Amino acid sequence: MSSQHEQMLEDAMAAYQHQRDHFDQARQDVETATSTVTSARREVTATVGRTGELTELSFPTSAYKRMAPAELASVIVQTISAARQKSVAAAAELMAPMLPPGISAQDLMSGKVDVNALFSARVPGFDEGNLP
Repeated sequence: MSSQHEQMLEDAMAAYQHQRDHFDQARQDVETATSTVTSARREVTATVGRTGELTELSFPTSAYKRMAPAELASVIVQTISAARQKSVAAAAELMAPMLPPGISAQDLMSGKVDVNALFSARVPGFDEGNLP
């Protein structure tokens, strides 16, 4: 093999390793990410993990004490929902550079993309539910 070919192969391997390292870091960032949102009047703060599971709920001020139960419940639900939306947006931002053109990271992360249909349309012979 010529020196030029060896250099091309080394460059390709280095580029592959760089891309792989970038993907591994992004995956780790997504897996460990949390998102925190505080309600507008600071009655409640909600923190969710990468899949939207509630990991922490706190009341940074005493404002919640003056609220009717139904009003407080509504603020809690809205704050958790906002934290989940923030989590999906953050994960999508991390994953977007690694997705093929035409695939919305936001739609993928929020569950709006049927992954099985996506693979069956792009991978000949794909057996639904059996990722290659």
